[in-house]
Amino acid sequence: MAIAINRLYAPGSITGLEPEDEREKLVKRVLNQKILVPDILSLMPAWPSDVQPELEKFNAEIDKWLPTVNVDERKKTKHRARGDYTLLTAVYYPHCKKDKMLVLIQFLYWIFFWDDEIDTGGELTEDEEGTLQCCEETNRCIDDCLGPNPNYTPPRGSRGTVEMFYPILRDLRAGLGPVSTERLRLELHDYVNGVGRQQRVRQEDCLPNPWYHFQIRSADVGVIPSITQNEYAMEFELPDYVRSHEAVEFIVQECTKITILLNDVLSLQKEFVSALPCLSRTLTRCMHSFSKHEMISKLTGASATQRVSQLENIVLLFMNTYNLSLHGAVDKVLDLIREHYAICVAAEERLPWSKTDDKLNADIREYIRGCQRLATGTAYWSYNCERYFKKSQVNEKREVLLDLSYV
Repeated sequence: MAIAINRLYAPGSITGLEPEDEREKLVKRVLNQKILVPDILSLMPAWPSDVQPELEKFNAEIDKWLPTVNVDERKKTKHRARGDYTLLTAVYYPHCKKDKMLVLIQFLYWIFFWDDEIDTGGELTEDEEGTLQCCEETNRCIDDCLGPNPNYTPPRGSRGTVEMFYPILRDLRAGLGPVSTERLRLELHDYVNGVGRQQRVRQEDCLPNPWYHFQIRSADVGVIPSITQNEYAMEFELPDYVRSHEAVEFIVQECTKITILLNDVLSLQKEFVSALPCLSRTLTRCMHSFSKHEMISKLTGASATQRVSQLENIVLLFMNTYNLSLHGAVDKVLDLIREHYAICVAAEERLPWSKTDDKLNADIREYIRGCQRLATGTAYWSYNCERYFKKSQVNEKREVLLDLSYV
């Protein structure tokens, strides 16, 4: 159970701000609270968290590769310092052949670089036309590299995140069979188009219903291509009749949902703090006029209507829609993780095991383990890097004390 700790809350107002709206009310309810979240890996006890060894060797290769990527140096530095996508790759594919690791790491760098362009605070966050163009260029790249007539040369003038994607997809295609290649092509299109839809949702005046948010993210989230990449990592190709089997499809969807839920809990602090840029500007205006205590009081009444906010987190959406406390909303998400985990484990009994083909059974088993590692790997990585919170916020029981304050 999550333990919520209320901090100083001193309601106030600053003259000249817009009238309070739905987002402002939610920010004021959450601001300056802390919440202790239990070890999320303990909610998935039957799924192991193995890690690929010798990560420093791969990091050395990434450090040679990053300077060749046409992406803003500040962005590269930030992601290299906080993200540790080598570790994320190592827990997604712990038994991967070592010669396959580098391109899988590069893919995760690409997906975080690309997503950051459109996600909160990126250069396209409020630019719908620019987002559509970015998605169109990326979809063209996907078809160029994974379509029936491969072309691995980026068009002249391509944005950096599109340019870097061509050689990554080229290398992935070289290690995939035709069935897996087509599956990856369609999954990447779903992801790219889904990010475009989510960008439009963030620009709307009203926050979305949490179930709608959960539905659209489950349908087109970027983690699904990482499942297919298990076939690249472990050098097998799952037949379409197996991949489309009811139990396999069910497990893919359930592991995706679990990953979305646990990621929204663990990224809550980062996403909420990113929802307060206008408060930063208010702080700048007020810092010479008020004491720190007075500034906290003023900031709790500041406008949070800026569209660079990222309040589209399922914890915050449950609070908003059902008027739950922070404690109640986090507990609801943790209960959903337990529920989806239980039905996912039960679905393994329905898998289409062969009575005669041991190799196919081994491939099915590896594919399902890859689905499970999507959830456990994301959680393990979150606890062991500083993308979402400081390592000092995690105790010996792997409980994390999330701090939803700003100053």
